[in-house]
Amino acid sequence: MALLPPVTRDTIPADLRAIWDECEQRLPTFRHLWATQAHSPTVFRHVWSQLLELKRDSPVAARQFELAIVVVSSLNRCGYCVAHHAPLATATGVSAEQVTALQALALGPLPDGHDFPPRAGFSAADSLVIDLAWFLVWSGTWAPLHGVHPGLVQRLRRRLYARLAAVFSPRQVEELVWRTAQCVAFNWHNEFLELDVEPGVAPVEVAAATRP
Repeated sequence: MALLPPVTRDTIPADLRAIWDECEQRLPTFRHLWATQAHSPTVFRHVWSQLLELKRDSPVAARQFELAIVVVSSLNRCGYCVAHHAPLATATGVSAEQVTALQALALGPLPDGHDFPPRAGFSAADSLVIDLAWFLVWSGTWAPLHGVHPGLVQRLRRRLYARLAAVFSPRQVEELVWRTAQCVAFNWHNEFLELDVEPGVAPVEVAAATRP
């Protein structure tokens, strides 16, 4: 059972009920998440209005958002997010084999000369999205814990950014980085509060490996 139970529609401020109703219509399988965050009117208003707007109007393909979310959620071992987003990734055309490959990604060392080549089984653009998601978790968690020199992190970051900027517009880069980093926050939020998946959502076991 979740540590913080979800609220109900009749307990939230009246000015938030339009957002609540759109969440119920468009994101019913995420009810435990948005109804828990509705404990804070500020969080619910700004986070879910932003997410709904990105779904309505973003130049980033839904497939690419889902690739990034499955990657970070698997690396962060967030069973709630993987259970929800793996099927959404499949619905955007990501194959079951590709989803399995994303869930099997592991954090580990990168050589100085790593140039983010396309990943087997993925297009060049999709590979960059996967690399972005992987790098955000790697640079924020694995690299500091393993004493990776900040200069190496910066060189790799700038190399990856150059690859991204050659394929995606500035708006696409910003929305990819923001939505992916935001998903990391969701991962930690959901794990700390021990959110349960909703009825009808198949739970998954997530055990991302980490290489020494």
